[in-house]
Amino acid sequence: MINNAIKRAEYKLEQHRSLGTKSPLSVIEVAQLMDIIKRGEAMKNSPSESLFFSFSVN
Repeated sequence: MINNAIKRAEYKLEQHRSLGTKSPLSVIEVAQLMDIIKRGEAMKNSPSESLFFSFSVN
């Protein structure tokens, strides 16, 4: 799941880079894609942080 998000973000950034000024992405969208890549790499490198957690009230 994390790998797919990173790959999609990298692909969109590559398209943005190749289109230059004709890219439909805004500065904010580009920054969000870069954040996805940065956070995704950090999550892949630190297995102690988990996306899933459990909470139970018995």
